[in-house]
Amino acid sequence: MINKGADASQAVEKKSASPGAKNASLFPPILCTIAYVLCVLVMAAPLNRIVDPVIRLQLPFGAWLTRVGAWLPINLGISSNAQASQTNTSILEFLSLVALLFVVYGLCALYITRLPEESKRCWQTRILLWAGVVLAGLIFVFTPAMLSHDILVYTSYSRLLANYHANPYFVPLTAFPHDPYIPLNYWAGSVAAYGPIWLVISWVIGLLVGPQAAGYVLAFRVFALAAHLLNVWLVTRTLRAMGASSRTVTLGALLYAWNPLVLLESSLGGHNDVFMMTFILLGIYLTARAQQSNTFISPRGYLPPLLAFTLSALVKFTSLPVIALFIIFLAWNVLRGNAPTNSATQRRTIYRYTHLHPEAGATRRGVLRWQAAIFAILIAGAAAGILALALYAPFWIGHSISDIRASFTSPPSSLGAENSILRAIIAWSHDHSLPANTLQAKLIFVFSIRRVWDAIGIALVALLCILSAVWLWRSPTARTFALAALAALGVLLIVTPWFFSWYVTWLIGLAAVALPVNESRVGRALIAFTLAFSASAFFTYLFLYGYPPFGIWTGLACLTTITPPLLAFLFTFFSWRPDKNMHLSAVQNVD
Repeated sequence: MINKGADASQAVEKKSASPGAKNASLFPPILCTIAYVLCVLVMAAPLNRIVDPVIRLQLPFGAWLTRVGAWLPINLGISSNAQASQTNTSILEFLSLVALLFVVYGLCALYITRLPEESKRCWQTRILLWAGVVLAGLIFVFTPAMLSHDILVYTSYSRLLANYHANPYFVPLTAFPHDPYIPLNYWAGSVAAYGPIWLVISWVIGLLVGPQAAGYVLAFRVFALAAHLLNVWLVTRTLRAMGASSRTVTLGALLYAWNPLVLLESSLGGHNDVFMMTFILLGIYLTARAQQSNTFISPRGYLPPLLAFTLSALVKFTSLPVIALFIIFLAWNVLRGNAPTNSATQRRTIYRYTHLHPEAGATRRGVLRWQAAIFAILIAGAAAGILALALYAPFWIGHSISDIRASFTSPPSSLGAENSILRAIIAWSHDHSLPANTLQAKLIFVFSIRRVWDAIGIALVALLCILSAVWLWRSPTARTFALAALAALGVLLIVTPWFFSWYVTWLIGLAAVALPVNESRVGRALIAFTLAFSASAFFTYLFLYGYPPFGIWTGLACLTTITPPLLAFLFTFFSWRPDKNMHLSAVQNVD
């Protein structure tokens, strides 16, 4: 693994700009912004033509938006069944426009990388990025179509809390059989699968809107778009706190703001993943600020980011690996008295101890550092636990331990399989009978069990945490922490039994704040992995309705999602060559 310090990163940045870009025209980013917004605008028509078996939305400006792309073919004759052919036509048109969005996204990134590191075109380009993401986001907000029904699941929580004053962790919506949203929610018979922070947000939205579905859809979409815009701001602030150049700040803003998957799954899908990322990005920003001010190893430095990461887990539990990595990161920063980001504070701490114990030598100072690290871990763990308990307590009071345990283990996401390797194995075994008592049959049986894949996921994340511990020890910086978190969550998404395309949005925010990675083999490979995953995740929509020729999620279908990012990682990792003109110190160079 390779990590370098801020000086090395800046050296690479200075070398990477094209000399001819000093007088770069602003026309390319203007053209990219117009093209990006137009693609999103045209996309409203094929999205609206995909027949939703559950709901048909009527949203303000929706009819006007769908007229812009009305010239697109309605039926390409893909199947003999008219409805299947029309649906597949619309999906293919939608995915083609997504591919075009990625092309515009890449061209704009190429333009930014060719700018001088402190060019005035950087901040001008950022203004265009902001304009593009706001306009495209609003188009998605008012598009009268849904690719996912998660908003309807959130609506059920809203109604349980605001209308029926019931507890979503223990009472499903079907407990109120007259509710009109039961037929619209596939998981109406299940209890809530999210943390208390998200239930509070759902409750507030339930107090403000309803009972019409359009009101809920718009409310959750607007909230998700607002979180997305806040995340863009956090990305830029974090990169500045890390000392990145104006060019890198602009590239990071583009990488997150214009990523087609992130924008669509937030502004159209309204998924709470973007809100979970708000707290993760806030935590990384606070970490970078604390390291910048040499206060990170004191409680006032590490508690704010820890609490932010805890809040992210109280939106969705999947950010728990980030908390584990942060505690390792904290311990290493306390132990490393020579870490450049906290050496002054560490020296003051050691001075206080040695002043009280003048006879203390190197061994004694090492023991004192370990004591300080353990103390910091205990404080961090206690703070995270108290915050989690305080927010869960209002929902848990009056319920038994077994009921509370069931609230975590009974949701479909804890039991089933979707769009994953496990789902593919189950589908394959259903379609192919194997002779009993053969090794192949036994392996298929074992790997068809949900608990096996849960154990595989835990084991792989634990292994990544161990490897990341070595990485973080040698380079205890916020950028390395972001890359380590990206690696852990990326591995989790490869093997998770329950996968949906919007989960990949977790990785995009972490990749954006990990820039620049010019000098890092692993960093560049992780960025390539993330970008490829954000594109391949769209393949899940080919199997959304089960119409031939694409059908349902079976057999090798999982390879369409996970193979491209894995190949991108391997190709980038093995093809990377260090800059021979760079001279790195032993502390900066970690292999």
